[in-house]
Amino acid sequence: MSETIIALPRRNKRIVLVRRPEGLPQPNDFRLIETNDDDNNNDDDDDDDDNKDNDYVLLLKTLFVSIDPAMRGWISTAKSYLPPVKLGSIMRASTISKVIRSRSMKFPVGAIVRTEIVGNNNNNNNNNNTNTNTNLSSYASYLGVLGTTGLTAYFGLFNKGNPKPQDIILISGAAGATGSIVAQIAKHVVGCRKVIGTAGTDAKCKWLEENYIVDIAINYKKHKTTKSLSYAIRNASKKEGGIDIVFDNVGSTFLEAALSNLSSNGGARIVLCGAISQYNNNGSIVPSGPRNYMNLLVSRATMTGFVVFDYQKEYPNAIQNLIRWIQNGKIKHFKEDVHFGIENFYPALVSLFHGTNQGKVVLQVSNENNNNRDNDSNGRDNEHRSKL
Repeated sequence: MSETIIALPRRNKRIVLVRRPEGLPQPNDFRLIETNDDDNNNDDDDDDDDNKDNDYVLLLKTLFVSIDPAMRGWISTAKSYLPPVKLGSIMRASTISKVIRSRSMKFPVGAIVRTEIVGNNNNNNNNNNTNTNTNLSSYASYLGVLGTTGLTAYFGLFNKGNPKPQDIILISGAAGATGSIVAQIAKHVVGCRKVIGTAGTDAKCKWLEENYIVDIAINYKKHKTTKSLSYAIRNASKKEGGIDIVFDNVGSTFLEAALSNLSSNGGARIVLCGAISQYNNNGSIVPSGPRNYMNLLVSRATMTGFVVFDYQKEYPNAIQNLIRWIQNGKIKHFKEDVHFGIENFYPALVSLFHGTNQGKVVLQVSNENNNNRDNDSNGRDNEHRSKL
């Protein structure tokens, strides 16, 4: 029998969606709720727990919560690949948790697992969950380079970008969590001829170039118009014949500028991973798309979207490849921007949209980590029950 686990909030702190944002999410869109529904139960009484928890095989303590740009889409009613988080429900998120009670041989007490909080009232969700058993220095990395972030980079690049050593690749958000992994795979695993990235500050561009993550970094904020950004991309790529792969995390002006610089050889691939520049538009703003989409036709190019969850069956092989590339130094740079305490969920979330984050944004809610600081004010705050 194949075992899956479901993370169900037990007690006693949780972030709940109470209002649909219009534009950039605001603090009052969320509420921190504290409950004490188990205070009258004696957790040291195993018989009582067994009678009470017959449906459950795991009790998990949440250690880290992944903070992702996709959360903005999950709290919107716009059509998407997942149903929206319901009002009054816990925020959907990927987590790293510790097994503190178990009836499953697959997940012994003390195991560290990756799981999900699903964001609806009945918390009914089936997820394949795995033990995290590599030698990374921080559990938070299992939400980053070995979590959805790294897997998104992996499947977007290989399954949709189909990279080759002779390719020139252009990556938006190249200093971000996903973009930086895409760039390192393209440059150091595939050996692409040239890797070009965009970022929002000179410091980020310097970091990208000095650490050999990209060959050329472009500060897009220095280019106030699509024409100016397009010219900068052209200068970086046209000597070699234009762009063969575009990996887009941003959308809007960047995408239009990229479409103006596709390879003259034909067959360019545009991979749509995200459009963070558009996520916080309010209802009065019509999302902007590329006006020059006919360049896809004349350049014989393709533009394809993807959702990483479609590749769940392939996760184990992808993770093994990512581990190998980390161990042999192909992937060296995967920073976690760790915020401490569940109370800081909102600042962690909006840091993504202000561009102030430095790497993968993670919320640490417990002190059970092998490399991060103690921040658990109440060791019982972050427990979850799970069942098969």
